[in-house]
Amino acid sequence: MNIEIKTLIYSMLNNLVVSLIKIISGLTFNLGSLLADGLHTFSDFITDIFSLIANKISKKKPTKEHPFGFGRVEYLTNLFIGIILLILSIFIFIEAITNKVVIPPFIVIYILIFTIILKLIAIIIMHKVGKKINSNILIVSVEESKSDIYSSLGVLLVAILLQFSNQLPILKYSDLICSLLICILVLKIALTIITQNSLALLGEVEENGEIYEKLAEKLTLYKNIINYDIDLIKYGSYYKLQLALELDSSLTLKEVTKIVNNIKKSIKKSRSLKIKYITIYVSNELERK
Repeated sequence: MNIEIKTLIYSMLNNLVVSLIKIISGLTFNLGSLLADGLHTFSDFITDIFSLIANKISKKKPTKEHPFGFGRVEYLTNLFIGIILLILSIFIFIEAITNKVVIPPFIVIYILIFTIILKLIAIIIMHKVGKKINSNILIVSVEESKSDIYSSLGVLLVAILLQFSNQLPILKYSDLICSLLICILVLKIALTIITQNSLALLGEVEENGEIYEKLAEKLTLYKNIINYDIDLIKYGSYYKLQLALELDSSLTLKEVTKIVNNIKKSIKKSRSLKIKYITIYVSNELERK
């Protein structure tokens, strides 16, 4: 079991525990914003399950029908996550405008602090692992979990404000306002995830400055390269490189072949680039940039 799957399983269990605590507390103390927050966290648990399935599929070996592997399954999974969050935002809105106002007991504040700490630990772990192994699924999960933290902090503030609602009646509306803010937050995250992953599924060329710089450094070692053009296409956690080269016209076919093969070997040896597939075109002349 690799570190990505272990991290996803930990995140899934963390979300299950946190969501159950929030949902049960929200129903017990009739706090609408806490119930909405719990459902938001439970959606994280559901999407973690699909992420685990997608992770396994995306690691399958290439086939004739899919010569560049199954990395884009991650984008399909993230698109599904976005749709779930979109539906959830609608449910939270309906719940917010129909729920009655109550003053929760002080224990709700301690419950919320405990769940926030649990989520923070999960975020730190997922962020560290996601960046280290360049996992698109973990990175998206981190962003989704951040929104859960923000909504929990909002509910915590509501629970505190409602303690003073008898002295200041206007504070009774804090539960409604928080629920609507959670709704907007979830909606924003949903639309961002849907937009980004829809573009990725269409084969959008990615502008990764760090990888472009590393590739440029490798190419400058070859004095016979007059000009080059780099295109990176992301397939989940790895890339496909399309490299067009303009070489010295005096080179023989054997020399050109040797340069192309050496470039491929050099790039594949560099694991930090995450480039699994390389296509190199040799042209007589490229457009100068």
